[in-house]
Amino acid sequence: MIPENARSIVDQITAAGVIVAWNLAPAEWFMVEALAKRSGPDMLAAAAVQAARRARNGVSHARYFLRTWQALPPAPAEGTTPAAPTGPGADVIPLDPTAPRKGRAAQSADYLAAALARMEAQQ
Repeated sequence: MIPENARSIVDQITAAGVIVAWNLAPAEWFMVEALAKRSGPDMLAAAAVQAARRARNGVSHARYFLRTWQALPPAPAEGTTPAAPTGPGADVIPLDPTAPRKGRAAQSADYLAAALARMEAQQ
């Protein structure tokens, strides 16, 4: 029997097309509930679906997910947004949130005008 605290996790995984046996021991259900409190039920469900899709021989039992779930990080605190890495080697460009945003056509026009100016300067 699936505990009520774990029902949303099971439902999300099943809705994603991952069908497994859920006859876990009481101690394993206790672990699932503790992991759901730490990382959140949505993160557990998403990780289980990814793990099932990566499994070469398929997954037949929910016990398969326990090790994956134990490796997950804690869920971010409510109201916090993870900071994007900036600086040398970062693949994120910090944007000025107060600067007006241009559409793609305007950006393309700017790039082409800059390229034309460089070409004219070389001549």
